[in-house]
Amino acid sequence: MEGQVVEGYLLGIDVGTSAVKVVLFNLQGKVIAATSKTVPIYSEKPDYAEQNMNAIWDIATHSIAACLAESHVDPALIVSIGVTGQGTGCWLLDESLQPVGNAIIWIDGRAKSIIDEWKKDGRHLLAFEKSSNSIFTGSPVAILRWLKEEKPEILKRAKHFVFAKDWVRYKLTGVLATDASDFSMFPLPLEGKVHSILNIFDLEELEEILPPMREAWEVVGTITREAAFLTGLRAGTPVITGVVDVAACALALGILRPGQAYSILGTTCFNAFLTERSPKLFEPPGVGISVFYPLKETFLRAMATMSGTLSLDWFLTHVLGKEREFCEQKEKLFVSLEEEIRQISPGAEGLIFLPYISPGGERAPFVDPRARGVFLGLSYTHRDVHLARAVYEGISFSVLDCFQSLAAPFEEMRLSGGGAKSDFWCQMIADMTGVKVVVPKVRELGALGVALLAGVGVGIFADPSQAVEATFRIDRIFYPDSSLHQFYQEKFLVYRKLREELGAIWEMNDRIQERMLFLLEVEKSRESSGSEN
Repeated sequence: MEGQVVEGYLLGIDVGTSAVKVVLFNLQGKVIAATSKTVPIYSEKPDYAEQNMNAIWDIATHSIAACLAESHVDPALIVSIGVTGQGTGCWLLDESLQPVGNAIIWIDGRAKSIIDEWKKDGRHLLAFEKSSNSIFTGSPVAILRWLKEEKPEILKRAKHFVFAKDWVRYKLTGVLATDASDFSMFPLPLEGKVHSILNIFDLEELEEILPPMREAWEVVGTITREAAFLTGLRAGTPVITGVVDVAACALALGILRPGQAYSILGTTCFNAFLTERSPKLFEPPGVGISVFYPLKETFLRAMATMSGTLSLDWFLTHVLGKEREFCEQKEKLFVSLEEEIRQISPGAEGLIFLPYISPGGERAPFVDPRARGVFLGLSYTHRDVHLARAVYEGISFSVLDCFQSLAAPFEEMRLSGGGAKSDFWCQMIADMTGVKVVVPKVRELGALGVALLAGVGVGIFADPSQAVEATFRIDRIFYPDSSLHQFYQEKFLVYRKLREELGAIWEMNDRIQERMLFLLEVEKSRESSGSEN
């Protein structure tokens, strides 16, 4: 360590899709205290997914205060703070720097007709050729274009565009900024000039609302007196720019060398490897994303699904009816469920599940906003536990599908996210991929990764590499079973064939449903007019 600080703490704040997590670390990366509070998602219509920005800030302030109270640490000993969070989506502020309605988050699907149009006219591929990022329904440019066409009054009020982490950091410091990792998925062209992308999508007038870009570990502000009052933090504590959650997780996982692979088994399954600027950034063409990484001239080339553990959460709450237990004793529920699943043979006795349950369809390793979840192979003999095993396997197949599409060979995968808590699931991932799976000691990797960057920002660490090398520790390692790997390779062929054949059927089903919704809206309008008369 370089600086003069010999005692102190780093605070990491992770503004996730499902929860805000606040974690206090010592300078060796050990967790001192942690809090997590759920963030609700609002769906006014079937394809919508929104979050209340002011509610997120309230949750963040209470979570920070709770974390400090649990730690019994003097806030004056917190030497630096970092904020990370969910990527993409659309978070807008007005001229008074107040939210323009709810944030439209990355799983939203309202822009699917726009994606259809861009795929047909070639703009989808043109944007990929500039940025190495495919456009999906949750992409900022797709949502902004939808707003321009459907809700122009909202865009008229919007004077600032931010990302999730930027919103919370602004509330902490009063400073608006973003970094290249979040902005890369806007998408930002590799040469760094966003106006060419805006021109492609007829959004050039919006360049003026985009925030300035700063280095990930740069101290951009300090805790304001108001934020200090609400959180218990010390006014004047340095706060860095931060990075998007998937990049923060990669740092905490020790991803430092090109070719290293990792997967975040979370709300989304983010499957990536580190690479330098090369043709690999554009393989396969038109699909996947590339994220600027806070190591010089490196990128995370990734396939990020729309639904990871989201599918399992949905199954537990809405199929098994475990909503109350899910909220009150989530980890015990998973342990109990997995004990039952272990009694079912691999392959779930012929069942296969496609985990495409997001309102926005799927974005990796293929882009189809109309993709939907499917159970194949149901019979009278199947019980709920068979379906549960199929869900676990379906999510794992989606991870394998992504890595096979990337065609980047590796011998070790580092695994994180909520799913990595499960030995059962980690072993399944190892068996399916056929590689060693390494799980780190610290679970809250997003918070740790951005906390390490906060340490770099104030000179505790010389650079991100030194910060990672000083703190990374392995918890568990899983080795693949060769016979199960062979079985899952054969089963995967069925999974892959099924999702490839369903595209036309998904579109047909969606068109029929859209017509029905239109008719219902017309009928509702008639009834409303009749009652007024």
